[in-house]
Amino acid sequence: MSVHNHDISLARVHACQEMLFPSLPREVCESLGLNWWAAVKLHTDGWLSFNPEALQALDERQEVELRFIGALVAAGCDDSMLHRLLDDLEKPFCYRPDRVFYNWTARSWQLLPRPLENAEEVFSGWLDSLEEDGDVSSLEDIKERATDAITRLNKTSSP
Repeated sequence: MSVHNHDISLARVHACQEMLFPSLPREVCESLGLNWWAAVKLHTDGWLSFNPEALQALDERQEVELRFIGALVAAGCDDSMLHRLLDDLEKPFCYRPDRVFYNWTARSWQLLPRPLENAEEVFSGWLDSLEEDGDVSSLEDIKERATDAITRLNKTSSP
């Protein structure tokens, strides 16, 4: 298994930033549905770079790391699966869960596309997939909405 997307490091929190309202380790665990004992064991087993029992509050990097690893464990990943999923990632595992996904086909972590950065490319890919699926209804709806938008714009720009 290898990380095909070399930009995966862009999803990491590199600088340790103090937070105005820092999260408590137990609260983060509760929000994830992660057993407190499991969170402590993640540190003991080397998955977390910090001991959640020893902290009153988390900095940004620690919270992201706990959310990333904790969500995997709360979803049912055992030690063996964590090894398979995380072996090619750099420790500490402070990857923003909202910026990465695991591509099961490629067996690698990849960055989620940022729609606003490449909206045209994402939209074009969506249209291509609708065409491949033969989804005429959705394509007709898009055509109708685009035509309506053009009509509205033409009316507002006319003297």
